[in-house]
Amino acid sequence: MIPVNRPLISESDKKAVLQGLEQTWISGETPPIQALENSLAAYVGTEYAVAVSTGTTAIDLSIECLGLSNADECILPTFTIMSTVNNLLRKKANLTLIDCDSSTWSMSGTEAREAITHRTKLVLPVHIYGLPVEMDEFLPAARDVGAFVLEDAAEALGVKYKQDQCGSLGDASIFSFYANKIITGGEGGAICTNSSEFYEKLKYTRNLCFDPQNRFMHSDLGWNFRMSGMVAALIQNQLLRIEKLIETKRAIANTYLEGLANHPWFDFMPPKTLTSTNNFWVFPVLLNDSSKHSAETFQKEIREKGIETRRFFMPIHLQPVMQSYEFKQMSDLSQAENIWNRGVYLPSGLGNTQEEIEKVIECCWSMI
Repeated sequence: MIPVNRPLISESDKKAVLQGLEQTWISGETPPIQALENSLAAYVGTEYAVAVSTGTTAIDLSIECLGLSNADECILPTFTIMSTVNNLLRKKANLTLIDCDSSTWSMSGTEAREAITHRTKLVLPVHIYGLPVEMDEFLPAARDVGAFVLEDAAEALGVKYKQDQCGSLGDASIFSFYANKIITGGEGGAICTNSSEFYEKLKYTRNLCFDPQNRFMHSDLGWNFRMSGMVAALIQNQLLRIEKLIETKRAIANTYLEGLANHPWFDFMPPKTLTSTNNFWVFPVLLNDSSKHSAETFQKEIREKGIETRRFFMPIHLQPVMQSYEFKQMSDLSQAENIWNRGVYLPSGLGNTQEEIEKVIECCWSMI
């Protein structure tokens, strides 16, 4: 079976982790954690970074530190992974779901702008599959009402919006270092921000709210969302070569775009927009009206040929759990439903070989 993602772990990655083990830098505020936070903040272009255990805990911790209540209005896309919305649901926030842009599949900036009101406390744009949200469409409106903008840049490390890195555009941003990300620790996440106040609150809350002067005294409830030193060492070492890794991702995408050019079933995500260049975190395709397959049946048939794929995210508004919650929507959300029904992504991990990619291309042509 050709996996949809095979991580790439280099010899230097192994040495970095081994060094941490030999120095017993495995937990707490160790040098690997500090090095990663400093390097990530410098790369993204923010003052601060806070390393945490996963991308999901990065979102959950950020939302917790904002102190949202059930009277607060929050705007986010429906086309995203469920972890984006989980803690907002727990907080009983008032959600407004936004459809995706027809070309980038990220949240429609125009629709987000139209949704912003004086009651809006949070806008949570998600940069999907390698292309960013058109941030300039809604950022001025968010600023005008004092809404906090939290970028979910889990899939967009290294992607620029105009001249700036994704993750440096809002008030704070989150990243994920899960196994299928461009740089990985197996797990891991981070929050970047320019706010010293938000940074201090994040650090305090991720570490069980230990009192700074009296360690086992607690005035607030917190979590253990810390990252381990071994994970940090692995992520930090990969961050040193991120531009090379992005170059490899784009090369894989170019192989697909050339090899599948004129395939009668497929529509592709654009390699570029007016504001950004795709990092092709994954290589997604949409099955068009000429295809005999839905995403579900295509995935089943190609798996029988030894190739693993993934469906696109099921939109938030279609998730069974959402039947228990109230939410608003700015439109019929049909674009998100359409790409959910038609979209799959093909094997494109940094560890997937050229021979595997060529086999996937050959298989896609043989299915016609």
